[in-house]
Amino acid sequence: MSDLVFIAFPNEQKAEEVREKLLALQKEYLIELGDAVIAVKDDKGRVKLNQMMNLTAAGALSGGFWGMLIGLIFLMPLVGTALGAASGALGGALSDTGIMTIS
Repeated sequence: MSDLVFIAFPNEQKAEEVREKLLALQKEYLIELGDAVIAVKDDKGRVKLNQMMNLTAAGALSGGFWGMLIGLIFLMPLVGTALGAASGALGGALSDTGIMTIS
């Protein structure tokens, strides 16, 4: 079972320090993190998410792998890899991470 914990900090640097400390505790197997995201609201009211995992890179890697496998079936592994990586990167960039902000 997962729990969602929200903690507000006075600035982004303090939040990053705490996240680094949590990651160090995870490496020592004292806690288990599913994800740690820092949400920062700018002067215009827009929210920027600083995530631990780069979804674009993960999507490109996964898409490239599956594209290569499908490309091997049609005897075009390089084309399949390129198309799979491009579509995976696009999907990762457009993916929603499940955090909703209400202003």
